[in-house]
Amino acid sequence: MSPQTSKTRRVSWAALICVVVLLVYGASPYFSFWRFTVALRSGDTAAISARVDFPAVRASLKKQLIARFSHPGTGHKRWSKLGPTLIDALVDAYATPDGLAMLIANPSALKDLKLPQQAPNVKGLNWSKLRYAFFMSPRTFVVDREGIKLRFRFTGLGWRLKDLDLGLGKPQS
Repeated sequence: MSPQTSKTRRVSWAALICVVVLLVYGASPYFSFWRFTVALRSGDTAAISARVDFPAVRASLKKQLIARFSHPGTGHKRWSKLGPTLIDALVDAYATPDGLAMLIANPSALKDLKLPQQAPNVKGLNWSKLRYAFFMSPRTFVVDREGIKLRFRFTGLGWRLKDLDLGLGKPQS
């Protein structure tokens, strides 16, 4: 075997390994999202907790609720005292494995400022209503299900849900 053939073979193997690694990385968020949905359906709180960055989701929900319900034009003294406490209570109730499952099943609950009242019905949740699922950046993957955007972030441990965008938008006047 000539030195040229050996070098070509090494380059071919390196290229093949790079392609396989890229394919596995490209498929990994889809697989992680599938495992997330299986954990939600089965109610496996440990598996859900392993796939969700709850401090980041808590901060995301709090930011969305504050943006929706506290705006400068209200001026209510009661809101300035009660609002942050109410928002913290809602975020604490929904930033749990069961609360997250309920929120994905019924996102309008937070829009109406309701606390979780029943066990989530995610077994019947129709995941075929996904609008899209794709990379936003090399480390961010977004899944849109009927206007709810689930943003997953790649860490050294794999893909974890870090942001849940409910599309709360601005309050209606």
